[in-house]
Amino acid sequence: MAPKTAFRIAIPLALALLLTLPASAGAQDAQAMVRVVHLSADTPKVDLYVDGTRTLAGVPFKTASRYRSLPAGAHTLAVRPAGSAPTSTPLASVRASVRAGTPYSAVLLGPTAQLKAVVVKDDFSAPPAGRAKLRVIDAAPQSPPLDIAVAGGRVLFRDLRFGEVTPFITVAAGSFGMEVRAAGTSRVLFTQGEARMPAGMIVTLAGTITAAGRIETLPILDAAGAGNLPRGGVATGAGGAASDPAWRPAGLLALAGLLAAAWAAGLRFRRDAHRRRVADPPRG
Repeated sequence: MAPKTAFRIAIPLALALLLTLPASAGAQDAQAMVRVVHLSADTPKVDLYVDGTRTLAGVPFKTASRYRSLPAGAHTLAVRPAGSAPTSTPLASVRASVRAGTPYSAVLLGPTAQLKAVVVKDDFSAPPAGRAKLRVIDAAPQSPPLDIAVAGGRVLFRDLRFGEVTPFITVAAGSFGMEVRAAGTSRVLFTQGEARMPAGMIVTLAGTITAAGRIETLPILDAAGAGNLPRGGVATGAGGAASDPAWRPAGLLALAGLLAAAWAAGLRFRRDAHRRRVADPPRG
């Protein structure tokens, strides 16, 4: 096993997001919810169209928008550069069926030339008592396959690859160390000391590569605790108060740092493996 190495990575501003809820329980039951999570570094601000009608406007890179309601059923979701004509060719489009009372994210992945939109179901129901919920989006196109595990323990996310949005998992609240391994092996690429996950927290961590080629992790605080979950089980965020330190708990930033370092370590691992193949090609 390779020696464990510790890194410190600067963390971008955590974005905590407000879910706009329908005015009544009946309206909530009859409607689905959708937001855009923009993770394409070279794609400008986008507008989201649902069945030809602009629903969200001007969503920039490294942002998860507010939610907007839409009727249950099948819809065509399309993204266009902000301000483009509704009849212009979309950058990406996807057909999706949505259920009443359920939130969804339309995640934008890859460079503009190969941009794709992936619609995933969000699950903001409260975790069991004493636990937190976590999922990961790999939006780094050069990312090698990675396993993310509790330090010296079980794998939390297995064979994580570019374009994957993992399901939410529950983890015991409290402090624990984490490590990143080359997928399917015991080789540790990166390890980090203890990070704290408060009970009730619901977090999405998205790994991205900026236009300048820098690894960053976007931590999306979907709920800070069960007390923030409105009736119906759909989460609120922090009302857009991204600069409020109360919405940037140390555990969230530490986990974001782990993922940023993980993707950076993985890219170095891939580059080093490529150099070794070039320097010592297989003999026929």
